[in-house]
Amino acid sequence: MFAPMLVAPVAGAAVWQWMLDPRGGLVNRILGTDTNWLQEPGPAQAAIIVITGWHVLGFATLVVAAGLTGIDSEYAGAAALDGASRWETTRWITLPLLSPTLSFLLLMTLLLAAQWSFPLVDTLTHGGPSGATTNVYYLLWDYAFGSFDAGLGAAAGMLFFLGFGVVALLLVRLTDRLSFHDA
Repeated sequence: MFAPMLVAPVAGAAVWQWMLDPRGGLVNRILGTDTNWLQEPGPAQAAIIVITGWHVLGFATLVVAAGLTGIDSEYAGAAALDGASRWETTRWITLPLLSPTLSFLLLMTLLLAAQWSFPLVDTLTHGGPSGATTNVYYLLWDYAFGSFDAGLGAAAGMLFFLGFGVVALLLVRLTDRLSFHDA
């Protein structure tokens, strides 16, 4: 389950490029279509999202599994003694106790998803078609190294840093509100 996270993004992108080839790639053969997954805006966005999700799925599973192991099973046992159903136990006990872990996962996903997808975008689509798969990291890279405009790249990087700082701060505060604190 965690193996996709260990695969080098460029190596994974090369395999996905072969699988998404419009002239007989594995995905088109399985689906029975002739979609050009990396050269049409809609399918290209979907492909980048699916491949990034495939890479991140193992990380998310590992984080949630670690969060679940930190929840004492006696809570569920006590709820069962009180007549709670499995859904009620999940809704009222497990999810609230897991909420700090889930907010950490949300924070990491929001802050790192664009970074995780950068090598895929750079390798598979180069931000195209028509800028459909361009993300913040690719845009910063393009400003600084594609068009050699270091000033614009630095300014965009600072705005990006400040924006993500605000998002991180909001998510950390949300995590504090969701967390149970000892009284």
